[in-house]
Amino acid sequence: MPVHIVGESRLLRDMFLNICEAHDYETGGCCSSLAELPPLPARDLVLFYSHCTGAALEAELRSFRARKGGAHLILVTGDDCPPDAQVRLSTYAEAVIPERQSADALIAALQVVQNGYRIVLPEAADAAEAALPAVVPCPPDGRAGHGLSDREQLILAKLTEGATNKSIANELGICEATVKVHLRTCFRKIGAKNRTQAALWASERLPPQTAAPRPH
Repeated sequence: MPVHIVGESRLLRDMFLNICEAHDYETGGCCSSLAELPPLPARDLVLFYSHCTGAALEAELRSFRARKGGAHLILVTGDDCPPDAQVRLSTYAEAVIPERQSADALIAALQVVQNGYRIVLPEAADAAEAALPAVVPCPPDGRAGHGLSDREQLILAKLTEGATNKSIANELGICEATVKVHLRTCFRKIGAKNRTQAALWASERLPPQTAAPRPH
């Protein structure tokens, strides 16, 4: 599914375009406002940056939802967007990402939304959304001291690529049950509740990994 890029700043639009193309995402429309987008097929991705936080932005998002309800929206906010505004805005978007996040975190968010999930701010989750994966801030333990083995770090890195347990097992030459055991251990060590949280944690905290050769 293509990623349509929207934002007032041409510089930021070009930056998002380069990030998406560098990660092999097909790109679609590129414009300055949501109203300029043409009719979109269901499940297309829209990456929208706005530094606004007030009623005008909410009105633009409501209008977008009314006209293009099937498209998935990833909203990138300015760093000065207060938490209560992020909560309000999250009702219109599948993901709300502050601009201070890294490019890897942005791509991880695209992958999560592409796979049919929402990134729900904890404050915005209600009873109807309780079963959905909520992406919460990473535990403040830093890159060092997380206690992950090299194999565990490699498996977490594979999660950021959207790999399944079966594909990880095949690549590493281990059984799928062993992958599940490693993941449970990883979740406990980093404080993650699910694969989504673990993938975003890894994209922010771990260096790029290279798979070890399969044993013969």
